[in-house]
Amino acid sequence: MKAFYIVVASALWTAHSCYGKLLPRRTKLTWVNGIAHMPEHMSDPTFVISTIFGGVKVDYCHNPSSMTSESDYLGFVKDGIQASTHVMMGRLTPEVDSLVEHLRNALKQVGRNGRVIHIAHSQGSVITWLAAQRLKPEECKRIEIISFGGAATICTSEFPFARCINYYSVNDPILNVVPSAVKALKSGFSFGDGMQQEIIFLASRTGDPATDHGLLNPTYLEALVWEGQRYQSLFLSPLGQMAGAAFVGPLSSTVTWFPNFAYEMTRRGFIAIVRIFTLLWELVHVTITRLLGKGERYDPILLKTS
Repeated sequence: MKAFYIVVASALWTAHSCYGKLLPRRTKLTWVNGIAHMPEHMSDPTFVISTIFGGVKVDYCHNPSSMTSESDYLGFVKDGIQASTHVMMGRLTPEVDSLVEHLRNALKQVGRNGRVIHIAHSQGSVITWLAAQRLKPEECKRIEIISFGGAATICTSEFPFARCINYYSVNDPILNVVPSAVKALKSGFSFGDGMQQEIIFLASRTGDPATDHGLLNPTYLEALVWEGQRYQSLFLSPLGQMAGAAFVGPLSSTVTWFPNFAYEMTRRGFIAIVRIFTLLWELVHVTITRLLGKGERYDPILLKTS
């Protein structure tokens, strides 16, 4: 009878392992924008980020702009001045308080074992850096930071985040105000506490510094796509990937600046289906093998005593 309970427990453990692969931990995807983003500018990036990350819901924390229209040059200048006070003086503003509350709400939604994936761009990165100073260490440990063209670098050597990655185009004008990134560019190395490279420099895809700074322009978009692939492989179940290919793929074809995206999503959907059947076969095969007692056994070597 004891052996029976051991076999059943082993089978349940195998089922639990496969279940974990099919239904990974809960996650929440958030992002904060840089300067010159009015409320109507938030929907397109949010949609693109959601599409790239497999169709998951994305919550944004709007960093408000002083601009009243796209031609409001004075408002743009005010945004730049405010951003400089964040960078040079470490000034805490209502935008920082809003992001702290935003991240804490996201942490509540995913629970103790969940993970918040936070994307920051330009001024949004320095706001995230300031918000990190208000977060508790146990809160930081459940958050991953992905920064693009950040006005501040965010590293695990300063904050105990689960992961930090800072992407910079080599000709991004923002580098003029980020000494830590320039130092990393000159030395060629920048590692976090776990010896993981946390500042990555990207070759320009356009040759234009102003264009390269844009989150959805080719240089940073390529890195964003890679992060989306990583997210899906780690946190999105095969069922979720299949659903993304079925429902998000057709929508993604409207993103004209990212060709063949629908094809790529369809390809991943097919791979997800194969993974589902592979995991189910593994579960059935291992469970039957252990129940029948035909699994590999370890027979200890008996040492002869003189």
